[in-house]
Amino acid sequence: MKMKRLIQWLLAAMVMTSCNDWLDIKSDNVLLEEEIFGDYTGVQMAVNGVYREISVTDLYGKNLSWGFASALALNYINSGLSSDLAEASNRNWKNSSVLDVTEKTWAKAYNVIASCNNIIQQVEKKDSSFFYNKDVEKQLILAEMRGVRALLHFDMLRLFCPVPSSKNQGDPAIPYVTKYPDHQPMRMTMEQVLENIVSDMEFAQEKLGPLDTLKFEKWTKGRQHRFMSGAHETPLGGDDFLNYRGTRMNYWGATALLARIYMWMGNEEMAYKNAAIIKRFVDVKGWFKWTGASQHGDVSAYPEYSDPKRWEELLLGFYNKDNLDNFEKAILSPESFKMNEMEKLFGSETDDYRYKFYNRYDNDRRYLVWERPVASSSNTSGTVTTQITYQCPLIPIVRFPEMYHIMIECLINKKKIVEAKELFSTLRNQRGVKEYVLPDDPDDLKEKLVNDMIREGLTEGQTFFMYKRLNHGIFNGDKDIPMTADKFIAEYPNNETSY
Repeated sequence: MKMKRLIQWLLAAMVMTSCNDWLDIKSDNVLLEEEIFGDYTGVQMAVNGVYREISVTDLYGKNLSWGFASALALNYINSGLSSDLAEASNRNWKNSSVLDVTEKTWAKAYNVIASCNNIIQQVEKKDSSFFYNKDVEKQLILAEMRGVRALLHFDMLRLFCPVPSSKNQGDPAIPYVTKYPDHQPMRMTMEQVLENIVSDMEFAQEKLGPLDTLKFEKWTKGRQHRFMSGAHETPLGGDDFLNYRGTRMNYWGATALLARIYMWMGNEEMAYKNAAIIKRFVDVKGWFKWTGASQHGDVSAYPEYSDPKRWEELLLGFYNKDNLDNFEKAILSPESFKMNEMEKLFGSETDDYRYKFYNRYDNDRRYLVWERPVASSSNTSGTVTTQITYQCPLIPIVRFPEMYHIMIECLINKKKIVEAKELFSTLRNQRGVKEYVLPDDPDDLKEKLVNDMIREGLTEGQTFFMYKRLNHGIFNGDKDIPMTADKFIAEYPNNETSY
């Protein structure tokens, strides 16, 4: 049995690292595939492989989080960055180093999508009795893989296509690939792609809801069980495959991503509805909690005691144990990974916990989110070791404060200024901002909201897409750089066969 599982691990790794080869189906490949999916452990390994591959540096382990996407949004000082990040900070889409990044990101995204499709097809034709946890496991896998498939397509759409509008709904966008193998997937219209994204993510939301909120409640209502922390309950389902729901596509992640997707589409009614679901789990149920001052890098404490990933707020995060090493390899100069003129972003609101979190106690404006924690004379190495082991590998995908931003923006657009200001004040209060005076003018209030979105999402890959959705100038640490819609669109890959 041990030898069989070893073979399955090796075969699953082959599938995940060379899906392009698997598009060319031959008899030997069919035999290998039958071996991988011959019992439930092989399926589990293939699913785990998807999460491993989605977290590599070509995707959320760098390019779509702290690296390329954050450089596009000018989260860093340009000098000293690697050439691809420096050119990205100027949105030089045709530059060879930028093209190399975007083409690798595209190819890897469709590589993982192919793996999702293969798993979906294999699982759909198996009886529930095949799986260790029977129908629960079958439905969970199908929901997770369709949710991941939707997320990857959505981020390729956001990067390579314009923001949806009535004028471009019928224009070719990207392929939405739902079968395996698909040698030459055809580009769909913007409308078709968005319909598929919503369909897949709503499927994930519907199937995962009863599992994550009811059946798995004992394991999901506390952060220490949603993420690996050394203190989880007896393994859910009898093994670890169902555990650590925070690092797998889950109900809250799917719901929050639907809010983000609908906001991108301009459907504020559905965006608000999904965001409000998440808010209820924060305000009413208390399953998710705001990060407090001491865990946010308060100057009265040492940054080594803070939660670098603010994991109490994290709805969905992927996992890469090499995060710290990858980040350190990208630092060509100690000045590189600092925020441009952070004082101008926060102004007089230096009591904001986020200012202290990013500014650290020694005022060097570095990012605790990705930096290696270091023990100090007042700290124990055990605290730092725990952070490095459990928090540092996390890659934030979506947090619940984004849901507050979505609801506030929807309220402003509906001219419900009183309600918008009330909710905005709640958010700012949780971030330690003692000045609660907010403007009454809708345009001024929205600019204040944009400023808060920047504060909230530094180095996590979402700020650039916020600018793009709003067709807003990009804050460079001093002022907003004017942008036009075309400057937000990456060059479509030359090699469309890289799937």
